[in-house]
Amino acid sequence: MRDAATEPECDRCDTLPTNVSTPSWSAAQRRFLEEYRERPTVALAARLSGVHRATVYRWLTDPAFAAAVHDADEAFYRENRAKVLAEEAARQQWRDERERARYPMRCHYLALARAAKRN
Repeated sequence: MRDAATEPECDRCDTLPTNVSTPSWSAAQRRFLEEYRERPTVALAARLSGVHRATVYRWLTDPAFAAAVHDADEAFYRENRAKVLAEEAARQQWRDERERARYPMRCHYLALARAAKRN
């Protein structure tokens, strides 16, 4: 049998964390979080989900709900950043293609200008 005196301190405490279960949100809170993921403004998301913004600010005193709102906020900005970067890459590709298409024309006009300068 094991002796409690010889075991390290961390091996003797075998307790579960206190907040293991996921919090259960009300239907209004779930609606708000869904709207907030799409539009990260408390007033607008509250109006669209059918609750008053003061109620949302009262819910934000709960650390678990505040963490869920923060996660929704981060998800929105991460998705939005990905969209912006994809649009920027598409714009840059369009510009590069346009420049390649105009290159022969520019070379032609440059040759004409040089020929006119020689004469």
